Amino acid sequence: MVAQMEGPAAAKKYVTEYLAVDLPTRVMNYRNTLSLDDSVLPNPVKYLSHEPFALDQWPTIITLVESTSNIERSDYAVAEPVYDITYRMRTYAWVRALGADVVTEARDHMTMVVREALLDGPALRQIGTTTVNAEIKVNEGTITEQFSELTMLKGERFLAASYLSYELNLYETIVRSSKGTMLTGILNESQIEKVPNAPTFVQGSAGDTTVALTWRAPSWDGGGIYVISGYIIQYSSDSGTTWTTIVADTGSTDPAHTVTSLSNGTSYQFRIAALNQEGTGAYSSSSQKIIPAA
Repeated sequence: MVAQMEGPAAAKKYVTEYLAVDLPTRVMNYRNTLSLDDSVLPNPVKYLSHEPFALDQWPTIITLVESTSNIERSDYAVAEPVYDITYRMRTYAWVRALGADVVTEARDHMTMVVREALLDGPALRQIGTTTVNAEIKVNEGTITEQFSELTMLKGERFLAASYLSYELNLYETIVRSSKGTMLTGILNESQIEKVPNAPTFVQGSAGDTTVALTWRAPSWDGGGIYVISGYIIQYSSDSGTTWTTIVADTGSTDPAHTVTSLSNGTSYQFRIAALNQEGTGAYSSSSQKIIPAA
């Protein structure tokens, strides 16, 4: 099955858990084969994934992710997209022992064992009983080793470290939560609103028996099925209780119109609706009261 990963943190966790399972047995096999004792090749202690690190157990193996690259979608046939992702990794090994020669030899042996574990493809593809995509691998051509200088601790005790740098390839499934269920692939046109929505910001400037109105055009004109052809203008002289159509159709898409034949000294409020081939859209909110005057 495909591993469902969650980015660099999961890649780091994957390698960490793999080494924790693999290294104890691998170390014992090396000891038996090469007749080594615990001072030269001690069992590693799993200390994982938390920063800042507290190096209080020896030897300690820690894995970090340096960077992420080569993100390519690899499978288009499944519901959730699968990506082939390359991670640049580092696995550190810290060893502490009495004597410079002993700590150096222990570090070198531990580095060798960790390197072999990372390059063991069949073992790397399985952590315990959890099987992941068979293409998971460490790119052998990218693996490099670096060794630190020895650090003298208290008395004759020395600390030595190394790290292996390498590229790890994983297939990752990007899982997305379901947003709903499509019941049909057929477009139901009756559910699309075809008339415009309401104009906004209706304002007016009074003149002699006239009011010059402006407004903002609707944000929805009918969804591209129909387009706005003009506007209907209504007025109320009783604070919005009743409305009278004074302009049935401006015949223009310009969001402005001058209303004439009004009575000076009368208080008017105005509202606007857009027109298209389907009919009359929603009316705007009413304007402030405007009083024409000579």
